[in-house]
Amino acid sequence: MEYGCLIGGEWVEGDREIVVENPYDGSEVGRILAPEVDVEALLKDAKEGQRRWRDRPTYEVREALAEAAHLLKKYEDELAELISLEGGKPIRDARYEVYRTREVLRLSAAEAERLYGETLPGDAQRGRTAELILTVREPVGVVLSITPYNFPLLLPTHKLGPALAARCSVVHKPATVTPLSSLRLAEILLDAGVEPLALQVVVGPGSELGEELARADFDALSFTGSRSVGKRLREISSIPRITLELGGNDPVIVDETADVEVAAEAAVRGACYHAGQVCIAVERAIVVEDVYEEFLEAAVEVAESLKVGDPLDEDTDVGPLIDDGAVEKVRQHVEDAVGRGARILTGGEPEGRLFPPTVLADVPEDALVAREETFGPVLPVIRAEDFEEAIRIANSTDYGLHAAVFTERLDRAVKAARELETGGVIVNESTIYRADYMPFGGVKASGVGREGVPQAIRRFTEEKTVVVGRR
Repeated sequence: MEYGCLIGGEWVEGDREIVVENPYDGSEVGRILAPEVDVEALLKDAKEGQRRWRDRPTYEVREALAEAAHLLKKYEDELAELISLEGGKPIRDARYEVYRTREVLRLSAAEAERLYGETLPGDAQRGRTAELILTVREPVGVVLSITPYNFPLLLPTHKLGPALAARCSVVHKPATVTPLSSLRLAEILLDAGVEPLALQVVVGPGSELGEELARADFDALSFTGSRSVGKRLREISSIPRITLELGGNDPVIVDETADVEVAAEAAVRGACYHAGQVCIAVERAIVVEDVYEEFLEAAVEVAESLKVGDPLDEDTDVGPLIDDGAVEKVRQHVEDAVGRGARILTGGEPEGRLFPPTVLADVPEDALVAREETFGPVLPVIRAEDFEEAIRIANSTDYGLHAAVFTERLDRAVKAARELETGGVIVNESTIYRADYMPFGGVKASGVGREGVPQAIRRFTEEKTVVVGRR
């Protein structure tokens, strides 16, 4: 499989060869022949594309996005295999990613015709009389989209779908290690009828091309990735409207009233989904003293039942980490915890890029796995004296994306919803729960703004007020 980049409505090849490797066995999946990118020319084309796309009738915008969703269904098996090959995601989970991507496009198509304004009374204030006051929503302009490797089809669509529904144009830069899904998605969107100049996809290192794009004169930036890169983009960019989703250290709280086996299974599977390489993966289990040992026993049983191996195997639950650097980071986090007194109950030793589901007991609050985003299939279990202490521990990190609580007490569920310092609180489900139409994003170091199709579309539009006078 060989691609160029989508620039100026055409597929353009260049001299910079980027080889995409399968993280499981190192085999070549495809390659990109990337050209040098003239950012000024890119923006000029994007602005022209936005003008053309803005002038399309609403029904054409809706139909193009709906047709793209239909084509994703047609190519479901091909796309799932591509996701699995370039990113190492187990094939069952890759199919679900394709399904969710279709849903994002379907939702975007539906929302394209719901960009409603409102009417206000023109005479509700003394001295201010008019026939009519109304508001309309207009596209913000040209959007820069930058996405990571872990959802190579879904996350780009969470930006492209709403932006195109809002009649913006988009310049998209996928992760260099998993660009093929984005390029295939671009082909499908063009085949479905999206204006060619309204969508451009370029590939290159984030430290070079990503920063060059972020310094350019875009109207909006939507970025998903690491905290450090998000911070860097804010420092160098003057783009007026920025949405950043920067990861988390997502806790699961388990109290003494919870069904411990259910909570343990949700926590372990939430920690190991896509080998833990998910921003809302379970990063910590905070368990009250009364059920601590019971939880550990159940968690180990679940962890040891998961199959680790070839992501194309239908029975595989946990595939490889994306590269050797990711393996080393997870290994260091586990070693740090052990050095601070934690115990490895199962797992802990990688084999190549396969890291087995790992359960750590007696993890102190100052361990890296308890404070940072490990991004691996590791469940650190922290002991709490009671529910109040569990909430304190949950809030003790700089992150605030998702948190979950398992309890049978309504008052505690409400207390958690009010007091947990996160963008989302999930009761009796894992932190990994996300519906693509719900508001999604974090507080503190976990980001700025909200995604979710309806919320993102509003983010990509400006509200204009129109006053019709009586004279």
